Amino acid sequence: MSRRPVQLQQATIAARRYFLDGWTVKQIGAELGISRFKAARLLEWARAEGVVRIEIDSAVESDVELSERLRGAFELRDAIVVAGLDGPSEAITPELAEVAADVIAEVVRPSDVVGISWGHTLDLVVEKISNFSAKRVVQLVGGQATMESASGGIEVVKRLASKGRATGYPLLAPLRLHEPAAVDALRRDPVIGETLELINDVNVVLAGVGAWGEPPISRMIECFSEEEVSSLRRRGVVADLCGFLFDGSGHLPGPHDNHRIGISLEQLDAAGTVLAVCGGNEKRRALAAVLRSGLVDIVVTDAGSAGELLGA
Repeated sequence: MSRRPVQLQQATIAARRYFLDGWTVKQIGAELGISRFKAARLLEWARAEGVVRIEIDSAVESDVELSERLRGAFELRDAIVVAGLDGPSEAITPELAEVAADVIAEVVRPSDVVGISWGHTLDLVVEKISNFSAKRVVQLVGGQATMESASGGIEVVKRLASKGRATGYPLLAPLRLHEPAAVDALRRDPVIGETLELINDVNVVLAGVGAWGEPPISRMIECFSEEEVSSLRRRGVVADLCGFLFDGSGHLPGPHDNHRIGISLEQLDAAGTVLAVCGGNEKRRALAAVLRSGLVDIVVTDAGSAGELLGA
């Protein structure tokens, strides 16, 4: 440090006033009997000489550098990459869900209408949420065509709505039917129709990502026959999100699926915020696909996945 006792004393006073007391540069100059320009130079000198040292302590256990690089690479609004987290999806999803629950509590406002899909990851996220408030919670896609699985989406909506002191609207229909005529008939049902109509008001979407690798990590894949799955894989399908299928480039292969009941692509694109939670070795190709689609605004993932996607 430079041996300038007078300047050091003035710089110390200026730094205390500015950083601890919240004074303006003009007020500091008046107290020290110097111009505000000289006061500003004193503050710059104090930082350069080490009189002032600034530390930033992030309360969130995120890798800031990886988060920013991921955000920029996929043109996201925000990316939260959990620092040091890596490994199989089953092992890391509980910790990922805990961080995602905090993000949701921060992002969602009491006036928001939240839409949610379903799946193992979202089950864990909802379980972890503690401080959350919304106007309505709407199920975005139907359940699976079995009694055992169909309750999954319904239950997650009920639990999330209860935690958010909100009204919940389940979608009492299967995600996919073999006959388009049956889909049209269910859409005309008053109860189902009400929920589908409310999807227009959804401005925050919470979604997991299904991976179509071998073995698959997707609940949606169970809605298709083995022959259909093989055909879709040949067409390049690697991921699903909110009932939509994506190839490795983030495109929806083939024509619109008129066998499904749930949010439309236009409704998903129109939602103000789409938050996707996805992580684990087996889901990296699927995560890359949905991020390339341009539909996701915020992603919560692990450091291992972010590093691989960025070629780190």
